Amino acid sequence: MSTYSDHVHTLPTPPRPDQLRERLAQAGLRATRQRLLILESLLVLPGHPTAEQVHRRVAGLEASISLGTVYKALDSFVEAGLTRRVASAEGASRRYDADCTEHHHLFCTDTQEIIDYCDPQLDALIREFFAAKGLQNFQPHSFSLHITGNKVSNG
Repeated sequence: MSTYSDHVHTLPTPPRPDQLRERLAQAGLRATRQRLLILESLLVLPGHPTAEQVHRRVAGLEASISLGTVYKALDSFVEAGLTRRVASAEGASRRYDADCTEHHHLFCTDTQEIIDYCDPQLDALIREFFAAKGLQNFQPHSFSLHITGNKVSNG
């Protein structure tokens, strides 16, 4: 069964500070005030935000946080497995996805929106394909498709 998830453009309830601290601790990162604010922003902003979008939200809460600090924190989150980097179709801006479960991304060229897409049948086909190919000296551990197109109306 395929699932296609349009992100709702309302901000979800922010996670509690103790939940944020626990996520950082599990990833082996210190829970500084800046990291807590950046992680919270990443989790509550809709869709797949850019570092600039995260910075705008964080700067509204803590004006002294620079864009460079946001990039550095997001990169450490990626390294620690708390988030993933998702490129736009043009690759111009790095976007971030706090959902690290296996799923794919559909990129709408009209709206610049990145939509999550999950299909276990497709995942099984990809795994079978690579198992049959027997890639020499390479063992895939995970994968994510990035499909570019545009939304079409059904009516």
